[in-house]
Amino acid sequence: MNETNQPDPTSSTPRLDPDEARELLSRTEQVRRTARADQQGVAIPLLVLGPLTVGAAVLNEIGQWVEFHDLGPGESRSATPDELAFTSFVDRYWGTVGAVGLLVIGVWFGWRSRRHGVGSGAGAWIAGAVGVYVLFAYSGLLLPMWPPLTILTFLAPSAFIAVALLLIAWRRHNLRLALWILAFGVVTVMAGLFVFANRLYDLLGLLGASTDVVSAVGGKGDTAAQVILGVAMFVVGWRAHRSRAIAPPATPTTPAPSP
Repeated sequence: MNETNQPDPTSSTPRLDPDEARELLSRTEQVRRTARADQQGVAIPLLVLGPLTVGAAVLNEIGQWVEFHDLGPGESRSATPDELAFTSFVDRYWGTVGAVGLLVIGVWFGWRSRRHGVGSGAGAWIAGAVGVYVLFAYSGLLLPMWPPLTILTFLAPSAFIAVALLLIAWRRHNLRLALWILAFGVVTVMAGLFVFANRLYDLLGLLGASTDVVSAVGGKGDTAAQVILGVAMFVVGWRAHRSRAIAPPATPTTPAPSP
């Protein structure tokens, strides 16, 4: 400072050492990569559950066609062993295939945590533990130990999958993921109870639709709800995944040397 308390123009301002500057840029880039990788916290569950939800709807439609395509009004027949096996698979879909999907989410979370350093890995353990529980519950091994809980798991396995992922979303303070998982749990449980189909029947009746239209369209409510949700989940998950993949990396620059 000079006598007038003004900065001395001849004094040099402190400059960052080039090595320190490069290290700072490297750390900044690592933070950016970690933030982009953290988008997978939304992408991973949606990329897995979206196709599984569509698959559940498609299998349910196929199962209904197998059972009723060759029957007229008021007709019935005994199911073949193959039809019984397929129907059993459809009924156990979320308790088996859905549980495996939750295990896949857990493995994916664990791999992402190790590779990118995102999260503590607790999400992987939660998803894996609940996935294993649902599989064991559907095997019948847990029925003697926890009868009420096992029966509830049989009735609504997708609800347990949703609870596990809601817990992960809560731990991560991820409202976006929580809303999607809540929608997944509500839609899949309600579809299993034929809520959407029954409400569609009611709506068509109020609109005065013909009997043929009601018979052809009314039963598709559960399928439509699951397909719409599944496709939406996959699209949102894919966009979150791509937002990380296409994000441009930071371009390090070497600071100019001090004069």
